[in-house]
Amino acid sequence: MKTIRHNIPKPGPYNIAIVSMAGLLPGADTLDTFWSNLVHKRDACQESGKDRWRVDPTEMTTEGSRPDKAVSRVACLLNQDIDYCFDNLDLDQDLLSDLDPLHRIVLHAGREAFYSARHESIDRKRTGVILAAIALPTDASSLIAEKILGSYLEKRLFDSTAEGMAPILTGNQCLAGRMTGFPAALLANGLGLGNGTHTLDAACASSLVAFKLACDTLSQHRADAMLVGGVSRPDCLYTQVGFSQLHALSPSGRCAPFDKRADGLVVGEGVGMFVLKRVEDAVKDDDDILAVIKGIGLSNDMGGSLLAPMSEGQLRAMRTAYDATGWAPDQVDLIECHGAGTPLGDHTELSSLATLWQGIATDTGVCPIGSVKSTIGHLLTGAGAAGTLKVLLSLKHKKLPPSNNFTEPTENSPLIDSPFRIQAEVADWAPRDADTPRRAAVSAFGFGGINAHMLLEEWLNPDTREKGAVNLQKQVVAENADDDDCPKTSTMEKPLVAIIGMSAAMGKLSTLRAFQEAVFSGKSIIEHHSHLRGAQIGTDTYFRQMVPEHGAFMEEISLDMGVFRIPPNEIPDILPQHLLMMTLCRNALIDAGVTLKEKRPRMGVMVGADFDY
Repeated sequence: MKTIRHNIPKPGPYNIAIVSMAGLLPGADTLDTFWSNLVHKRDACQESGKDRWRVDPTEMTTEGSRPDKAVSRVACLLNQDIDYCFDNLDLDQDLLSDLDPLHRIVLHAGREAFYSARHESIDRKRTGVILAAIALPTDASSLIAEKILGSYLEKRLFDSTAEGMAPILTGNQCLAGRMTGFPAALLANGLGLGNGTHTLDAACASSLVAFKLACDTLSQHRADAMLVGGVSRPDCLYTQVGFSQLHALSPSGRCAPFDKRADGLVVGEGVGMFVLKRVEDAVKDDDDILAVIKGIGLSNDMGGSLLAPMSEGQLRAMRTAYDATGWAPDQVDLIECHGAGTPLGDHTELSSLATLWQGIATDTGVCPIGSVKSTIGHLLTGAGAAGTLKVLLSLKHKKLPPSNNFTEPTENSPLIDSPFRIQAEVADWAPRDADTPRRAAVSAFGFGGINAHMLLEEWLNPDTREKGAVNLQKQVVAENADDDDCPKTSTMEKPLVAIIGMSAAMGKLSTLRAFQEAVFSGKSIIEHHSHLRGAQIGTDTYFRQMVPEHGAFMEEISLDMGVFRIPPNEIPDILPQHLLMMTLCRNALIDAGVTLKEKRPRMGVMVGADFDY
C-alpha cells in the first residue's frame, strides 16, 4: 500500500469582506423585522395548515412515533404573502410566474444582496454564485409527482378498466420542479453573472461550507466578487415526517437549545444571501463592510453514528479556524452556536466548547452564546446563513441579542461553571477597548458529522487602529493598478494536483476495466432495455411509454454488505445511487493504493449527484 506524505503549509487568515446581506426568514420579510423579532424574543413557531401540507394535518400527526406520521405540526414557516421583487432580473416573465417558492426566495434575496452592494464597480463576468441548498422535494416537484402518480393510483384503485389520460405538464412546470442546481443558475442568469455557479448540500453545515468555497475563490483571485448564501424551502410535510422518523423533531413544538426542557428541533425555512469581496477591493469600492471573515474550519466525524455527533470532529473544525487566524478562543466575544435543541447534540456542542477553552484562565459565564434556532427554527442547509445574519445584525446594532426558551441547563450540562452563558436578554455589546474589534464565531454542525466553524471580525478603518490593519501594500497595488495591466488571476504559486485513483460504473460496465475496454474498442453499450427495466410499473400504457426503449441501463448494483456494515434490513431503504457511490469511492481508494479503514483527518469526500425522485 502507498504511504502518502504531505508538506502541509499552515493556512493564513482570510481578509474577505461581507459587503451586503439580505434574507427572508420565518416571520420576517425584512432584516429589520428579523432583528426586531430577535431582540423582542418573538419566535416564529406556528402550526402548519392544509395550505402547506395539502392534506388535513390532523390526519398526519400522532402522539408517539408512527410510520409516515409527524409528532407535531409546529414549524417556523415563511409568510405566505411575500412581496417579491424581481426588478432588474433578466428572466422570462412567464417562467417567473410558474416558479416554485424555493426559486422565488433565492431570486428575491439574491437580487437584494447584489444591488445593496456597490454593484456598479462589480465586474459581473468575474462574479460567481455559490448556494447551499437542500436536495429534498419542493412544492413544485411534489405537485409533479402527484399529477403523475396520483392519476395513476386513482385509475388503478377506482377504475381498473380505464386507460386514463396522461397528466399535462408544461415546460415551465417541469423547470419549476428542479430544486438542486437550478436556483443558483437562475440567479446568475438573471443578474448576468459569468464566473460560474456552484450548488452544494453538506447538511446543516452547508452555508458555512459555501462561505469557505467563496473565500477560497476570492483569496486565489479566481473571482472579484461572490454572491453566496444558503436556502431551505422544501415541501414541509417531508421534513416534518422525516425528522419525526429520526426522533429529532420536538413533540412540544418548542425549540429550547441548551435547556433542560429541550426535546428536539423545530424545522424552519428561509434564505440568507451575501456579497463577498476581498477587503482591499471593498475599501477601494467604498463598500459598507459589515464584517470581515478571518477564518473558516471544516471537518467531518470519522466514526460514530450518523445521528450522534462527535466532539472530536467539532473540535477539529474549530481549531482549524483559530489556527488560521492566530486567535485564542477567548478573543471571541460572541458565539452563535449550532444549538438545534436536540439534547444529545446540544450537550456534545457544549462539551466541544468547554474542551476548546480548557486551560484558559477566565471567569465563569464570561462569553455569551446563543442559537437563532430558538427564534426561527432550524433552516437545515440555510442554518449557517441565518446564524450569520444574526451576528452581522448584532455587529451593526452593537447589541447582544437574546436566545429564546432558556430557563436552566440540564443537571450534567457542560454549561455549568463554564466560561459560557446563555444570552437570555438583549444587552449592549461593548468593545474590549478602542483598538480591538468585536469578534464572533458561527458554528454549524450537520447530519452525518459534517462540521463548520467561521470567525468574523468587526471592520474598523485601518487608519484608526494598528491591530488587524489591512495589508496596505496589497491595497495600494489594487487601488493604483491599471485595469489592462492588473492580473486577473492570482500570481501565487499553484500546487499541481494529481489523480491517483479511479473507478467507474456506467450502464452494464460495472468496472473501470470494462469501461476502458469499451472505450478503446469503440463498442457501444447502448441497447434495448431488458424486461426488468420498469417491471414495477406493470403494463400501464402511460408509464410504459415513459421508459426509453434504448439506453445504457444499469440493471443491478452489487454490494458487499459486510464491507460497509449496513444492516441487511436497511438495504431496501437506501437509494441505489447512494449504494453505487459508496462502492465506487471504495474502489477508487483501492485503485490509489490507499489503506482502507484508516483515519485521515485531512482527507475529504465530494460527490456530484442529482436529486433522486
